Amino acid sequence: MQRPNADSAYYDEFLQLQEKLQQRIVTLRNNKNMVQEDMADYELSLRQYQRMEQDPQTIVSLWQLFKIAKAHGLKVDELLHFD
Repeated sequence: MQRPNADSAYYDEFLQLQEKLQQRIVTLRNNKNMVQEDMADYELSLRQYQRMEQDPQTIVSLWQLFKIAKAHGLKVDELLHFD
């Protein structure tokens, strides 16, 4: 997994995106009355998913986003639609 480089001109903006995504996945899971353990049904280990909810900087791969979107019956672009 490639992590953003702190020297990048886009670093702060990317961190903001990760924080918005973290908030969105927590909200989606809570709205569906799911617990973190339920994410294992979508090939996300409990520990991996817990880290994503606790530390937005661990959300770095398209594969993770794809599986989270599937868990909520969304397409990846819908997952990235923030209110």
